Amino acid sequence: MWNDDAMDVLRARSSVFWGWLCVALGAVFAAVDVVGSGIADARVGVGVGASLALAGVAVYLRPAVLIGEDAVALRNVVVTATVPFARIQEVTMRWSLEILGDDGRKAAAFAAPASRGARTGVFGTDSQGHDITDDAEGRPDPTGSRLYQAWQEWAEAHPGDADQTTPSISRGVDPVGVALLVAAGAGLAFAALL
Repeated sequence: MWNDDAMDVLRARSSVFWGWLCVALGAVFAAVDVVGSGIADARVGVGVGASLALAGVAVYLRPAVLIGEDAVALRNVVVTATVPFARIQEVTMRWSLEILGDDGRKAAAFAAPASRGARTGVFGTDSQGHDITDDAEGRPDPTGSRLYQAWQEWAEAHPGDADQTTPSISRGVDPVGVALLVAAGAGLAFAALL
């Protein structure tokens, strides 16, 4: 199902900015503490810096919308939801990118918040060739539009009913996200040690 070469990885530009800002600030905190206290005594800055950098990766850089050949995965901080294109009923950009499955189940993407102008976009199986637009900025919402386009292309190439014997949305724990948050907590514990 997942081929890295044929997959689009999408996230908000603001998430990339805030994630790298957290990583940079974490590195600065650690470097300042090492320079000021020496390597042997640098505990607080290194612990807080590592925690900030790891939390930035876990919360901002890792979450993404992954569009594959026949499914989409919404990777959030600690949970990933996977939806086959055949089971999508509707794509919505109200507060974030949301997918409604054909059995009524919903999944939302933390990595794709909707801008003010794109909050009205609801596109279902009966929509024809619409972009999920961001009217305030005068351009299409890239994540919602790209997902809708991939879903429609798949639907045109694979007409017919989907197998509805399983849930439309499958969720699982993201072990990398959990590990990053545990490591961030360990960084804070290391900083608190006396």
